[in-house]
Amino acid sequence: MRQFEVTQLAVGGFDHNFSYVVYAPANGDAAVVDPCGEAALIVRTLRNLPLCRPRYILLTHGHRDHCSALTPIRAAFAAPVAAHPLLTGCHRDIVLNDRQRLPFGDGYIEVLFTPGHTADGVTYRLSDDSGIFTGDTLFVDWIGYCDAPVMYRTLRTVIHPLPDSNIVYSGHDYGREPISPLGVDKRRNAYLSAPGFAAFRAAMKEL
Repeated sequence: MRQFEVTQLAVGGFDHNFSYVVYAPANGDAAVVDPCGEAALIVRTLRNLPLCRPRYILLTHGHRDHCSALTPIRAAFAAPVAAHPLLTGCHRDIVLNDRQRLPFGDGYIEVLFTPGHTADGVTYRLSDDSGIFTGDTLFVDWIGYCDAPVMYRTLRTVIHPLPDSNIVYSGHDYGREPISPLGVDKRRNAYLSAPGFAAFRAAMKEL
């Protein structure tokens, strides 16, 4: 049995947004990442789980397109909303700490502060290194618009050191495919593979 199951949902939203349902078959723990766009699709996915124990609603950052369905999801999925302490404009129940481990199934979801696109950016890592939920910090092939020095530091010191096995689950469908192993993106994403800040700044001209 796999430790975690991830369902990527093309919910439309502002611009080809993704929401995610994360599920732990061991005990039924469930989480929603970035509830936005077509709320009914998220609710149907949750209701189709064989056993659903609502644990968390996880926000990667506070931009409206990543939490536009928060109200209907909270009504259907009685879980606390977790986000960065700097988040504003969205409801929040749990104030997260960097490197915090949220119990989930037989493992945990690790909280990684990843500023750059926004000051309140968070990436969530599954404890078995099967996936990271990167919001607008890292897309397949791309990154989000950003404060260049801050984003470069985040990519080099937080994202790049993570194991290659992690699947990149980003906030938008902007790349050549909806998901990609981090190890692949380390090779072909010009921002993640930039050998130095000068090369990173040069690549930003393509954003």
